[in-house]
Amino acid sequence: MRCEDTATHLADYLAGSLGETERAALEGHAATCATCREELDVASKTWQMLGEIPATQPDSRAMRARFDAMLASALAAGPAQAAGVAQAAEAASTASTAPAAPTARNTTPGTLARLNEWIRRHTQMQPLLQGCAALLVLLIGIQVGRGIKPPPVSSPEVSQLSREVRDLRQMVTLSLLQQQSASERLKGVSWSSQLDRPGDEVVTALIDTLMHDPNVNVRLASIDALKRFSERNEVKRAAVDGLDTQKSPLVQMALIDFVVETQDRDALSALRKLSSDTNVNDSVRARAAWGISHLGTA
Repeated sequence: MRCEDTATHLADYLAGSLGETERAALEGHAATCATCREELDVASKTWQMLGEIPATQPDSRAMRARFDAMLASALAAGPAQAAGVAQAAEAASTASTAPAAPTARNTTPGTLARLNEWIRRHTQMQPLLQGCAALLVLLIGIQVGRGIKPPPVSSPEVSQLSREVRDLRQMVTLSLLQQQSASERLKGVSWSSQLDRPGDEVVTALIDTLMHDPNVNVRLASIDALKRFSERNEVKRAAVDGLDTQKSPLVQMALIDFVVETQDRDALSALRKLSSDTNVNDSVRARAAWGISHLGTA
């Protein structure tokens, strides 16, 4: 017997109407399955407690008084309504004499069949009920969301929140640029490119990274990040100074492209020095000559 079969035969087992073969199979499975054994124990205790609940005795006097009042009101309204009240009273009387709950002592085969059918339906409908509940929650959320109006974009609250987010991003950028790990400093340079209106502290930090960072890749990334601030005098000056101080051929060539792209004619002197220095990498010297030709004719 499988775990899913236990729930199907549980009611018949508790009522003692389960066949010997199925009963032995259920008990054998419960002996090896802790989950089903626990479920069987709980159901057995619940079944026993249900059998100990005394039947509720109806309050005949109160029911008779209510019926008489209803009948008098119906007779005043007409014969048809009076007949309806009589039929309702007969149905209520029949229901009041039915057993209150299925117990081990008074359960009939028909009741067991209905109970088994309820268990099967409940088990099969559980995913559907859960899905309906989830859909209901979603629809309620949509309705509530439609009813909530966001604050205007120009409101003081939104402006304050934007400033706080910008300050937080800037603080994260500055913090990353100070990390010992080169990968973290690269993240800081990348974050600086995502800032909407970075402050002077970020620009200064990027210039310092270009001039002093020990990692070539970080310095190259800082050059790309500084392009958006190429109109600033301090950035132009840092690029020219970098042509004189940087020793990495990759960084030197990236700075040559930077000053040519920004059309910084103040870099001509540094480019001529590079192009004539025999100690400089040949590719860098050729790139410097290319830069002179482009800036000299600008």
